[in-house]
Amino acid sequence: MVEVWINLVAMEQCNRRAGKEPIIDLNVGNDGSNSDSDGGMNTAGENNNEYNFRHNHNGQNLYPPLNKRLNEVTPDEVFSMTFNNIDEAESFYNSYAKVVGFSVRKDDLSKDKDGIIVSRSWVCSKEGIRLQKHLQRPDRQREAKSITRCGCLAAFRIAYKQKLNVWVVKKFNAEHNHELVPISEVQFLRSHRAMSGADKAQADAMRKVGIRTCHVIDHMQSQSGGYQNIGFTPKDLYNYVDGQRRKQIVDGDAMGCLAYLTAKADSDHGFFHKYTVDEQNRLTQLFFADSKSRLDYACFGDVLAFDATYSTNVYKKPFVILIGVNNHFQTIIFGCALLADETVGTYKWVLTSLLEAMDNKKPISVITDGDKAMRKAIKQIFPEARHRLCAWHLQRNASANVHNKNFHKDFKRLMFNECSIEEFETDWQSVIEKYELDGNKWIEDIYDDRFRWAAAHLRGQFFAGMRSTQRNEGMNAFFNEHLTPRLQLFEFVQHYDRALVKLRHAETQAEYDSNHTSPVTNSALVSIESHAIRIFTKKMFSKFREELKYETLYFVRHTEDHGDQRIHILSQHSSPEAAITVVHYRDEEKMKCSCLTFETIGLPCRHIIAVMKVERLQEIPTNCILKRWTKLARGGIYCTFSTEVSNDETEQMRYSALSASCNEMCYLASKCSEGFHEARNEVAKLTYRMEQLCAMYRRGGTDAGVCEGGPRRRPMVQDPDIARTKGNTRSMPTSMPKARRCSHCKFEGHDIRRCPLLGKGSTCEDSNIGSDIHAEGSGFEQPNLYAYKSFSQSHSMHHHSSIPSTQADWSCDSMRAVSYSCDAHIVQEKDNTFDGASQVTEHNLY
Repeated sequence: MVEVWINLVAMEQCNRRAGKEPIIDLNVGNDGSNSDSDGGMNTAGENNNEYNFRHNHNGQNLYPPLNKRLNEVTPDEVFSMTFNNIDEAESFYNSYAKVVGFSVRKDDLSKDKDGIIVSRSWVCSKEGIRLQKHLQRPDRQREAKSITRCGCLAAFRIAYKQKLNVWVVKKFNAEHNHELVPISEVQFLRSHRAMSGADKAQADAMRKVGIRTCHVIDHMQSQSGGYQNIGFTPKDLYNYVDGQRRKQIVDGDAMGCLAYLTAKADSDHGFFHKYTVDEQNRLTQLFFADSKSRLDYACFGDVLAFDATYSTNVYKKPFVILIGVNNHFQTIIFGCALLADETVGTYKWVLTSLLEAMDNKKPISVITDGDKAMRKAIKQIFPEARHRLCAWHLQRNASANVHNKNFHKDFKRLMFNECSIEEFETDWQSVIEKYELDGNKWIEDIYDDRFRWAAAHLRGQFFAGMRSTQRNEGMNAFFNEHLTPRLQLFEFVQHYDRALVKLRHAETQAEYDSNHTSPVTNSALVSIESHAIRIFTKKMFSKFREELKYETLYFVRHTEDHGDQRIHILSQHSSPEAAITVVHYRDEEKMKCSCLTFETIGLPCRHIIAVMKVERLQEIPTNCILKRWTKLARGGIYCTFSTEVSNDETEQMRYSALSASCNEMCYLASKCSEGFHEARNEVAKLTYRMEQLCAMYRRGGTDAGVCEGGPRRRPMVQDPDIARTKGNTRSMPTSMPKARRCSHCKFEGHDIRRCPLLGKGSTCEDSNIGSDIHAEGSGFEQPNLYAYKSFSQSHSMHHHSSIPSTQADWSCDSMRAVSYSCDAHIVQEKDNTFDGASQVTEHNLY
């Protein structure tokens, strides 16, 4: 006979999501039917309180007959039931217990001579009593757990009947010697609290995108119709999430982080990562960049900006982001690094790692916040690069060193005024005299560095339109939404990847807008403007249009011909005495302006556009177009990734895809009672089918649709120490940690929970002897022992957290580097020497 049974467990999961406990009438307002409030379990039938049933091949009832609630089942009806396996029997009894109001636990079982189970029992969780010896333990350190057992005799036993190949009921006692739990509190009973695979998958999916656990449980209770319908408690979810975290760092946090990066290298063959360890094999420094970052650097690595930020991980390691600007004038990430300190040697390691990842291509310009260690490292690794100091940091330093708001305005004007060097020098001197700043040490130092911050001295040097590390500050603010001081390393790299995906989505949007939308021309120079629309990205065209708008302010005052060169002298209508020179090299289709705007930002200036109009050019000269700002900046090079992913990632992607596919169906089915019942029936049937399918795959081995690969073997790397940075030092530990003081005996070294006085039977009323006990010679020396232990532990922690921060602190200046070639599985050793670096082992993987 064809089975018409709907798997009870699948139905329970389906109905729990529909809000079945307590029974809630989901049809109120539609057909006017009322629900029963007795706690019967919902099924796929038309009545929400009824159970479907199935027949076995002998026609025997395996579950209560139709229209029979579980709490109305009689002992005779239970004894008439048979089950195909132990799981079905356990599911029935647990469902019965849930409706009645008690919890179930497994009891004894019997096996035959071949070790096959032939009998299994379940009892009420309150069966038995706690032994007296466990209630009066003199060595107890923690408070005893609450008593839950009271000798209840309710039980359920089944036995295997070999002739019929079914399990029959041998014992069923429905009587309890305790009060049963009301339906609103059943959710807290242990046997009725369990996270299903679907619950875990949903929690994993939400946690993966950064949703906090407390918000996950809020979403689930809202989806289920209340906490009572979730099927587990918030604590269960927290325990599951914590268990998943522990699985990822079973070999330690550092190893979990490196394993994640290695897995990324398996799916992204262009992924590069490199790390170092110290003499104790603790992770000290880590650098990584994926294939997209390396491609971006190949196209836009002419300008590099980097800065260190803090409070992104539990080890307080400085987080360095290496950034640039793409052809949409958006910030892009070239790579990032976690550092042990901020010394010259460490920054040199970061820059050499960057060069190694980027095929030894060096930037032509670098922007930093002025850190001295950074400056020295840049000078040694990028000796030919132009170095610019961050304007934002300079303004902040000016505010700290010169307390005059008017000076701050003049200093800002001096920084950004693109005048001649002579004009800058004259203006600077007048400002110094105006505010009487002669002899100010900071003013003298900043003037000596004017070649790195004054626009007058930086004219003609290409910095891609960046004047400060404000993009770094913006990136720090962006990553702070995803990176918190409580993150372990393995969590840090995952959150970083998620933030990077979000950042790159905006780049994809800009690419689409540039290639598939076109701005409307609004100037008289239609041909030139149309040409700019075709070649420049949308963002860069908007900048070009600003120059195009102001070209009308200029007129050609004088023109000279010198063979293939034509020199145009331009003046502004409002300032006819000021002259701008534009040279047109007609044979080379090239123009050069004395304002050096093109050399500085890479776009034709308003003066060049004015000459184009005079020369009657229809398009922008080729030599006035910088490829990095065009739509073809990447030159047709795109990033490719391997499709091989791990089992967990594949399962997660399948779950997410199916969840998205069901959203529309669930929305439509919830509109009416008929649709709701039909959808729930079909989902229950499909759930049962999927359970059978999964069981078949488990019996057959691994999923054939998922490629498998074990992690690469690597030396065991220990977790890093807490880093000491150049940031805020207010929380630095003192030389002597504050001792703990007991509020009862007033001695130091312990608290009231471990007070020896209370441990010896004293009461709180006896505390008037206070701190005189030790003075009276009572022999009480235990507080000193506690104080010694407490100090030893605190001192040890303080000692290990003291990381050298200067070159003199390091005991050795040699670095032994070990480069890993993961593809060839070859280990090579070489000696590298960095200033101020301790003896470390370096691992390079890509």
